Amino acid sequence: RTFPRQPRLRRMPHRSSKTFEKIIRQAIAGREVLLLTYDDVERVVQPHIFGYDRGDHLALSAWQSAGTGVGWRLFHLGRMMKLSAAGSRFVAMAPGYNPDDPSFVRVLARIEPSDPGSPEGTKSGRRR
Repeated sequence: RTFPRQPRLRRMPHRSSKTFEKIIRQAIAGREVLLLTYDDVERVVQPHIFGYDRGDHLALSAWQSAGTGVGWRLFHLGRMMKLSAAGSRFVAMAPGYNPDDPSFVRVLARIEPSDPGSPEGTKSGRRR
């Protein structure tokens, strides 16, 4: 008796802030959709801003399209359990995107509204 072959799951890196930081920066620069596990829930997000929040935590502001609903979420890096690129891209910025999000005191990478459709519209390492 044979059983149907199970789909192969993509390996996701486990918690490592340097690895996660690199994945997030690359995803913002390339407008790549991310898969992440946060608070034990798998989520699909479009990353828009990465930096330090008012509590001095590394954080990601992203549009969540699957997980616990749809909309803007702020994810703290320290609570992410798994993170990987989904293998797809997004072009348009999510509705209500604010590149000057007051949640952040220092921005490390973000999508710039000046160029809504290309990865060149992304800046890294800018301080606010």
